[in-house]
Amino acid sequence: MPDKKEKAANAAHQTRAPKQPRRTRFRQAFISIASMIAFIFTCVVGFGSEPQVPLVFGTLAAGLVAAWIGYSWDEILEGMVEGIIPSLEAILILLLIGMLVGVWIVSGTVPSMIFYGLQLISARFFLATTALICLLVAFAIGSWGTLGTVGLAFMGIGLALGLPAPAVAGCIISGAYCGEIISPLSDAMNFAAGISGNEVFELMKKALPLALSAFITAEVGYLVMGHFFHPENAGAIVANIQPILDGLSTSFTISPLCLTPMAVMVACIVIKLPAIPSMLLGIISGMLVAWGVQDASMPLVIDCAFQGFVSETGNELLDSLLTAGGMMAMTGSVTIVMIAMAFGGLMTSTGQMDALISPFVRRIKSEGGLTALVVGSCIGMNIVLPDQFLGISVPGQMFGEEYERRGVSRRNLGRTLLAGGAVTSPLIPWNTCGIYCSSILGIGAARYLPFVLFSLITPIYMIIVGIFHDYRNRRRAAEQALAETDEQHG
Repeated sequence: MPDKKEKAANAAHQTRAPKQPRRTRFRQAFISIASMIAFIFTCVVGFGSEPQVPLVFGTLAAGLVAAWIGYSWDEILEGMVEGIIPSLEAILILLLIGMLVGVWIVSGTVPSMIFYGLQLISARFFLATTALICLLVAFAIGSWGTLGTVGLAFMGIGLALGLPAPAVAGCIISGAYCGEIISPLSDAMNFAAGISGNEVFELMKKALPLALSAFITAEVGYLVMGHFFHPENAGAIVANIQPILDGLSTSFTISPLCLTPMAVMVACIVIKLPAIPSMLLGIISGMLVAWGVQDASMPLVIDCAFQGFVSETGNELLDSLLTAGGMMAMTGSVTIVMIAMAFGGLMTSTGQMDALISPFVRRIKSEGGLTALVVGSCIGMNIVLPDQFLGISVPGQMFGEEYERRGVSRRNLGRTLLAGGAVTSPLIPWNTCGIYCSSILGIGAARYLPFVLFSLITPIYMIIVGIFHDYRNRRRAAEQALAETDEQHG
């Protein structure tokens, strides 16, 4: 039988007022996001560091705010873990991409793509063909790899031709970032897919019409510019490109057979095979081509899949271009993904994300308005959280639930994140992408910005698509209402 003290304690517990639900206020959520901005901006822009460590401290600040609101450590930890879980597939794909790039280099797939692509260059259409080739190379090795290799080479050729440096830099960046947002092998595509809850190939197919429309428009602009910019030394193209072509043909067997792994990937996309099996088939086919066509030993191929390929052609530019890939090369991207998703999961589970966006989204009634808000948020995050991953992840986690509440497809969200977050990052001088582009190409972001036509056009096209969806939805609603009225009147 319980004693008198136990009875008194039970009675006090029963009469105690129920715990009030925790309410997160805008000012509390603002402290978290402002702290993250301060850490990232100071470390990345001020100190030139990588974003992982300031991301950790920003997440710590958000956790302290959550504790202030009233959440326990177990609840905070659970929120971070739940935030990471949706990104696990994207992390696996990123690791497979590292393997695939390493294998595709040793198999001659990437060298053959570059070899055939460089032969398209002409003096009169230099800007347009440069953008196209950068797109093709970025499709295989990503935007930064493209900028630091063939982009750098094209920059030298363009200057030798007497073309304006900002225009040359602009077409290089346009092509590289178009390749970045249409390739299932790119960090940005896989990150946006993971953030928005999409399968990679499905998001790619959704983003492709928008990206190609913007790129074709940009290409028209570059053709017009090429009409006014007259090259002064057409022989500079041959002089600069021939050593690269010679180095490629000497170090690799250049053959259409080397493009087989790319054809396998395209076939996987057509038959709608999931991303991970498709990547594995691309890796396996690349290994077979490396063994059969390039006469590479299987231990070497396996090592390239893990550590990456190391080029030793003697051509400095070519060695820089082809020393890439490997699972280990993706660890930096994986750590950013995990920490950013942990931050987003914490902000979401503690109500801070909802408190942060509620004052804005309740004023937005249409899908077009929501699209414009997300695009603007992506650009804003690229300015204050100066990194492409954060320009994608923070708006993606902020507005994901709002898209679900309104019944808007998450593929639209993923496409908007790419159009607003990925392509605008090189336009910001202090963004990590803007800093990289400026340092590699040797020209400031403020100077090349007007010529990065693809990055300027794509967000505008995305907002137009959102407005068109509004018009289509209103028209369907009106037709449905008219049909119901006719049915009621017999």
